[in-house]
Amino acid sequence: GLTKDGSEYTDGDILDPVKGKLYSCTIELDGKDKLNVRGYMGISLLGRTQTWSRVK
Repeated sequence: GLTKDGSEYTDGDILDPVKGKLYSCTIELDGKDKLNVRGYMGISLLGRTQTWSRVK
């Protein structure tokens, strides 16, 4: 599972539902209503970040 590291959560896994693959991930809270979710294989530098927004 994810481990809290300051304002970030690290050492987690996230599933790509389309490809069915599991990737390492980090999640960072960006204000009250946004999460920056980074999925990667191996090292974080080779990953991709998506910003998820809260639906009100």
